[in-house]
Amino acid sequence: MEGRQAMGMSERALVRDDQAVISRTSAIPLHTQFRAHLLRRIERGELRQGQKLLSERVYADQLGVSLAPIRQAILDLVKEGYLHRTRGRGTFVQEAKVEEKIAILSSFTQSMRAKGIEPDIRIRFRGLVSVDAVIGEALRTRERKVLLIRRLALVAGQPAALLDAYLSPQAFPKFLQADLADGSLYRTMEALYGVVPTRATSTIEVIRCQEEAELLGLIPGTPALQVEGTTYDEADRPVEFSRVIYRADRFRFTIESFHRQDRVIHLIGAG
Repeated sequence: MEGRQAMGMSERALVRDDQAVISRTSAIPLHTQFRAHLLRRIERGELRQGQKLLSERVYADQLGVSLAPIRQAILDLVKEGYLHRTRGRGTFVQEAKVEEKIAILSSFTQSMRAKGIEPDIRIRFRGLVSVDAVIGEALRTRERKVLLIRRLALVAGQPAALLDAYLSPQAFPKFLQADLADGSLYRTMEALYGVVPTRATSTIEVIRCQEEAELLGLIPGTPALQVEGTTYDEADRPVEFSRVIYRADRFRFTIESFHRQDRVIHLIGAG
């Protein structure tokens, strides 16, 4: 009860303070004023990482303005990466982005755990799908169907990445039913078949989420980071084609380059 009262007092104080900085006589648009005030609160730490904002309606009612400038200010801050919205839950101050080295050959699960983050990996689909030209070429297969395992990775309870793995059902039939050991595809591959991934090639690009947006808790059309890659075993045979879509507001990518035997090696990392 005391916690709820304290939260209520904090929210009322926050709104009262907002009223003092919204001027109807200013030449500055209302949404710009409100955006600037929210941003100041975030930068000062008055709105903490992961903290939920008041609803747009509450802000509008308390400030005596329409919903439009409130909504525009919040959308601007979402686009800029200061806030994130989750359907059915509200708008939150963005938490620190996760650092992820995608060029190091390890599973998403293992990579997160190495950073002290315990992801929640949920299988959203597992079954046979038609092979397109990209997947067929990557896996060097003439099979008409391949196994797709689609997993959703949550970090701190929030959607962070969508992980699609395409495998040959002839080469890995047990994956149709098998549990994924500790949520890791590669550990399961090694345990069931003795296959150890040793090399991977990846490409990264910015896309706009469409059908994947709902799973990731994004608005359709929101930019995201997509990494496509082919993983090879010790005999240099392709064993997996993967497509990972990262929420751009949860990850960032870095590139480290160095010379080795007259070649330039690039390690691409995400965080």
